[in-house]
Amino acid sequence: MSFSYIELRSVISGAGKVGSAPALTLTQAQTDAAMMYLKNTTQRAAGDRLKKGEINTASGQQYQGLLHQYQAIVSAASHPQRALIAASQASPQTREVLKETLQTPSAAVYFEQQASPEAKRTQSLSQRELEFFEVGRRYANTDYLTDLQSMEGDNLLRESIRIQNLQNWLLLGIKQQLQEGNILQGQQLGLQAVQEFRPLLHQKSQHISAGVSRNE
Repeated sequence: MSFSYIELRSVISGAGKVGSAPALTLTQAQTDAAMMYLKNTTQRAAGDRLKKGEINTASGQQYQGLLHQYQAIVSAASHPQRALIAASQASPQTREVLKETLQTPSAAVYFEQQASPEAKRTQSLSQRELEFFEVGRRYANTDYLTDLQSMEGDNLLRESIRIQNLQNWLLLGIKQQLQEGNILQGQQLGLQAVQEFRPLLHQKSQHISAGVSRNE
């Protein structure tokens, strides 16, 4: 099945028919659509590749240097989408965790109601869907509230520890996103500095060259 690759939801919630439920674990077809959207939005070509003879010229070396600068910027621009797509792939490592969790009736009901088709097919979750599932089955699931009321002693203590660990994991994710965001903001600041100072420096360089010529 082929999907449209001109819509943002291809990356955010999985390509599909209009009105289809969001999918946080992508199929291969949905992954392909997401990658095509990424290429269309952040990896558009800015120039042709040089031939062997062209690279060895002075102009060719300058062209290649500019191309490398462009590719570095494109890599940064595409990173958020690429990371999101990677985090939307079913992970076999979650299979045993999910199998154990689904032994709890309230978790099994929530999984059946909310899990993406690919997660149900593979019985494994992506990183994104694992986080959604672990949070949602506790805070958007009335059956869990019934389970929680019946917990006591060691069971209640273990569940409290699990919730704290989940919160720590989510906070770590937020910290990592902030770090990546700071890197991208720094690169944007660098680009702004180039745009502002390049013409000023070029103009000053011309004045210097003109002054040197007059003094010769």
